[in-house]
Amino acid sequence: MSEEDNSAMSKLSKQLTEKAEKELKEKPEWRERDIQGLRDMVLENKDLKCPTDNAFLLRFLRARKFNYERAYELLLSHFRQRSENPDVFKNFKPSSVKHILEAGVTGILPDRDQEGRRVIVFRPGLWKPDGSMGPFTDVFKTNILSLMKVIKEDETQVNGVIMLGDMAGMTMTHARHVIPNARRISTMLQDAFPARFKGIHYVNEPTVIGYIFGFIKPFLKEKMKKRIHFHCQDWKSLHDFITADVLPSDYGGNQPQYSNKAWMETLLASEDEYKDEETYYLKEVNIAPVFTENKQDAMECVTGTYKKLSID
Repeated sequence: MSEEDNSAMSKLSKQLTEKAEKELKEKPEWRERDIQGLRDMVLENKDLKCPTDNAFLLRFLRARKFNYERAYELLLSHFRQRSENPDVFKNFKPSSVKHILEAGVTGILPDRDQEGRRVIVFRPGLWKPDGSMGPFTDVFKTNILSLMKVIKEDETQVNGVIMLGDMAGMTMTHARHVIPNARRISTMLQDAFPARFKGIHYVNEPTVIGYIFGFIKPFLKEKMKKRIHFHCQDWKSLHDFITADVLPSDYGGNQPQYSNKAWMETLLASEDEYKDEETYYLKEVNIAPVFTENKQDAMECVTGTYKKLSID
């Protein structure tokens, strides 16, 4: 076992160890055995090539509460999504989305919230749908790259992630790019990523968000639906879920005005961490074709079926 693997086995504080045991069914004395059990399953699959170090496998076990079979299915789903979405996972490195980071679309707050969760700030309205900033999938790629960076942290694996979606600037033109991707975005985050998503909080929502959410909602699991909240500009409502002590002043918080500059620098400096990502794969026949962003039926559904949607 490498020094890195050994360190991955013992990073949790006493408090986190207790929380992991209570919420994730993780027992320190069984952790090495559990990781080896998942590793054996991975190595038996000759059509799968992925990392097998302790740190990598541990995040899948934690995401599925140390159930070997569910953790293995999550891992397979993760690499299946990579195969099915080459537009997202090709050239998969931070420098490929520097333009999205520079626009301030995605960032992560420097401080964790009151529950120890990482807070991702997502501002899709800053992406320009005129083609000058690339396809919308670059936005999605930026989010995945950011999530993959923070999910390496033991504290994040145990405590989870929370998203703050600032919808200012979103228009129906944006919706025409977002909606055709709704299903795969929902699938990848819910069923194919080793993280505990503890909540999504929307602020500054224009009317168009009702249309967009109407198309996304059918693809969400009941647990996730219950964790989605719309606050508009009611900062007190937002602070009931995310303490003002970690939020920027833009959202009624006690921190300086928001900027993603620090996160952009952190992610771009991590380029080498992604150098092997495109060498991993899951070989499967009948891989579904990638979704496109110009599906007329998607927009017809939005402007028709969901016109009277309630987003409660």
